[in-house]
Amino acid sequence: MTENKPSVNPKLVELFEKYPLKEAHLEETHYPEIEPISCKWCGSTDIQKYGARKGVQEYLCNKCGRKFIDKDAPFKKQTPIELIGASLSQYYDGLSFTEITRQLNERGNPVNESTVYRWIINYTVKALDYFDTLHPHVSTTWICDETVLKIAGHNVWFWDVIDEETRYLLASHLSDTRAIHDVMTVMNRAKNKAGKLPHFILSDALGVYPDGIERIFGADTHHIQMRGISSEINTNLIERFHGTLKDRTKTLRGFKTLDTAELILSGFLVHYNYFRPHMSLANSTPAEVAGIKQPYKTWADFVREDK
Repeated sequence: MTENKPSVNPKLVELFEKYPLKEAHLEETHYPEIEPISCKWCGSTDIQKYGARKGVQEYLCNKCGRKFIDKDAPFKKQTPIELIGASLSQYYDGLSFTEITRQLNERGNPVNESTVYRWIINYTVKALDYFDTLHPHVSTTWICDETVLKIAGHNVWFWDVIDEETRYLLASHLSDTRAIHDVMTVMNRAKNKAGKLPHFILSDALGVYPDGIERIFGADTHHIQMRGISSEINTNLIERFHGTLKDRTKTLRGFKTLDTAELILSGFLVHYNYFRPHMSLANSTPAEVAGIKQPYKTWADFVREDK
């Protein structure tokens, strides 16, 4: 009777001959067939080597004519996309450049703080360009407020408007004054983002709110000014947001200009609305609750699609 012998993978034979004792216990599944390299842009396997940059092989796609590298990292960058995305998320959750750099170094991906800073600025600008085109479906009751922040050693005012139902942060504004034109600025941004007028706007008792709100919305919007936390309707929702914001903005104190600080705060709005699930929203993001459908669930998703 002929004994049926199992077939032997030639690749395993080669490995066992090279490592007869040390590697003989490894299973075949540890050595999967090598997948062909494909273009990261169009998926074609019709590619050719195109030199190396800092020891990393670059390729040229003969179909679409674009260059790429064979690893999960943005073109001309050495850090994997997941680590860049995690760095953006950590920064907007309150970690400093120093803390992020230390974590990257501990994970075997040494970079300096200026590199992390460039990631934050670069992808924040691109994210704002993309997400500014999206418009949420929000309720007709908005809450506005202002809080003082310390940036570059000076007190500045952060203004914001949030939708009561979806928690979507409609607009923000950073200023060194608390004037009517500041109220008008943030209200106009909120109106443009929502694409409609609110029926009600709740605010605290700051004297510049009535005129600023009336100049943007006219008589179509009813403005209710709250007076203390004992009011039947109050701004506790936005006060909780400000607590989160102030934790985040501790690392903004090193910035020297309002322009840079406002850019980063706008990036925080993207993070808050699109990438940060809220327990009060059943672990959904405000954007999801507001009916916005977009393909990016994390910063890493956004970085990966960046071209």
